Amino acid sequence: MKTGKSLILTTLLTLLPAVAVQAKPVEKPTTKADAIEITWDELMPAPDQQVINNYQAGEMGRDEVIAYLDKLGQTPVVKLDKRTVRIPGYLVPLNLDKDQRATELLLVPTMGACIHVPPPPPNQTVYVKFKEGKGGIKVEEAGYTPYWLVGTLRVETTQSEYTETLYSITVDSLEVYK
Repeated sequence: MKTGKSLILTTLLTLLPAVAVQAKPVEKPTTKADAIEITWDELMPAPDQQVINNYQAGEMGRDEVIAYLDKLGQTPVVKLDKRTVRIPGYLVPLNLDKDQRATELLLVPTMGACIHVPPPPPNQTVYVKFKEGKGGIKVEEAGYTPYWLVGTLRVETTQSEYTETLYSITVDSLEVYK
């Protein structure tokens, strides 16, 4: 049976090769209808193969692995900047108007990702805003229902009282995930 330390390292580093394998090339769409569908893995840069090799060879300690994973989570994928994308996720409202509608939200990859500690890394949380006059989304519709968002993704840091994000998206369209 693995000890707590080796179980954490094994779990974290076994995910790294999967991230690199799942990434697909990014193409620039010609219209909003041509939005590229992306996964959450694509918002994180591919891990350095040498780091994986060093870990597998037992040449990295726990603190080095955690520092590397933290650095990966703090790094955006710049080639996605200003791309029209379609991405699934769960919405977490940051503001409410008198009609219980939110126009600023966080998009996270999994249900409940907004309430656990620690929060997802900054490149696994997207700051969501609606265009002026677009109305936003009713809060009771957010949080537990997955959605597809289409909009222009930007590489930019946004701070909220809950977390830091490295991406933002202005919503062109939003629909329930099917």
